[in-house]
Amino acid sequence: MGRGVGKRTRQLLVFVHVAVSVGWMGAGAANVVLAMTAGYTASAEVRQVCYQMIDQVDGFVVIPIAFAALASGVLLCLVTPWGLARYWWVLVKLVLTVAVIGYSTFGLGTWVEDSIAASTRGVESPVAGQLAYGAGLNIAAFLFMTWLSVAKPWGKTPWAPASPRRGHRPVAPRLAAG
Repeated sequence: MGRGVGKRTRQLLVFVHVAVSVGWMGAGAANVVLAMTAGYTASAEVRQVCYQMIDQVDGFVVIPIAFAALASGVLLCLVTPWGLARYWWVLVKLVLTVAVIGYSTFGLGTWVEDSIAASTRGVESPVAGQLAYGAGLNIAAFLFMTWLSVAKPWGKTPWAPASPRRGHRPVAPRLAAG
């Protein structure tokens, strides 16, 4: 594990990971705008269209690229020295990615369905605020993960394998005479 691919392949994997991650953030930003528009408009027709658009953006953009971001990130971890649990910044990004996918599925996804049902009946969604601000929370998580990728804070985790110090050769254990 660690150095399993060449420079060009690693660059391609980084490109794919960055592209799908930025796409995920962009689609999330579109959902924030749609949810805020639906939550603050007086027009029942606009609300209905906004909630249906969120559902479409989720189904055709957010879900596929969220899993592409997760898969490409894990693949990068497995073929580069960063590892999955060697550095805190990588581990936090992994946990946040899974958390955002779960939150989007079981929280935001449910609120989208509730909002579509309410708008079909011609009433305001009882979860309009939760949907709009929940989508904004995802953007905050995306921005934090982007910062983690740039800053790489906190050093190694306790699960990181010990690396030999430069200039020191490992000493072979001595067998006890007996």
